[in-house]
Amino acid sequence: MNLFCPIAALYGAAVRLRSWCYATGVLRAARLQAPVISVGNLTMGGTGKTPTTIALGKRLLDSGHRVAVLLRGYKGNHRGGPFLVSDGQRIHATANEAGDEAVVIARHLPRALVAVAKRRLEAGVWLEQRFGVDIHLLDDGFQHMQLHRDLNLLVVDVTNPFGGGLPPQGRLREPLDAIRRADAVVLSRCEAGQNYDELIEKIQRYKHGIPCLLARQKLVSLHKLGEETEMPLASLDGVCVGAFAGIGNPAQFLTTLGQAGIRVGQSFFFPDHHNYCAQDYQRLGRECEKLDLAALITTEKDAEKLSATELRPREVFVAKLAFEFNDEPRLSQLLSGVVGVTAR
Repeated sequence: MNLFCPIAALYGAAVRLRSWCYATGVLRAARLQAPVISVGNLTMGGTGKTPTTIALGKRLLDSGHRVAVLLRGYKGNHRGGPFLVSDGQRIHATANEAGDEAVVIARHLPRALVAVAKRRLEAGVWLEQRFGVDIHLLDDGFQHMQLHRDLNLLVVDVTNPFGGGLPPQGRLREPLDAIRRADAVVLSRCEAGQNYDELIEKIQRYKHGIPCLLARQKLVSLHKLGEETEMPLASLDGVCVGAFAGIGNPAQFLTTLGQAGIRVGQSFFFPDHHNYCAQDYQRLGRECEKLDLAALITTEKDAEKLSATELRPREVFVAKLAFEFNDEPRLSQLLSGVVGVTAR
């Protein structure tokens, strides 16, 4: 008998009990005045929640809405009550204070309000009272059942949909029957020409007919660390780079670079949400010299915690990614049911 099985069973029972308490009203979810769209996942690690939140935020902003993004500020130093990351005009926080995801979202959505708090309800109330909000985006909110949501989106990474099961063997946060709480599923990191019917069928066994939107991740541009000017991908034509990142799915980062035609000579990976120190800079410098790598490339999340000075004389490029949805009308229909967003 696998000794991990009883542990996984107990874990699954505990999270099912919590979900049942909210579903039956034993525990009650609080409401904000403005509608809430939650973006979350079932697995630990990166699935594409942040790019999904950014894509939805851009659509909502372009439709004329006053958008607020609520995060817990994971790996940030701030503790306690609401902390303003962006007021829609200027970014007021660093990644060390608010967490890298919050700052990346604020940079991509410069007109949005962004705030972090341990209790995201408090952040939402505070933003509504201080600024006025039409719609809230709740980042990493699938398990945050304390806050009522009007649209519950579940992001599933097609490269590793269910994380190998429940802990301690796998990375599932909840049993798969939690899919029933979702209003729609975003299948992230899809590739053109691939068929995902089998995965969709498995998802719909838990909730018949649930909409499944395919989202393709692609590299759209580059910029140098410490600079804002966007550069075309062709800037790295013929250049052999070292790729490094501290993210939940580093293999997918390499895949995306390869699909964009960027030649990676070596890769260096760190733990998710890694805070870089002098030893890390020294290691990267030594490896680049040893392998004769002309430049480095990393993610936007990592860039928020890096020093361009420490990595000189080598150039460090930051990869800007975006999500494209296969079914824009269906996405518009889902959003319009909450805030009347039209297709753009």
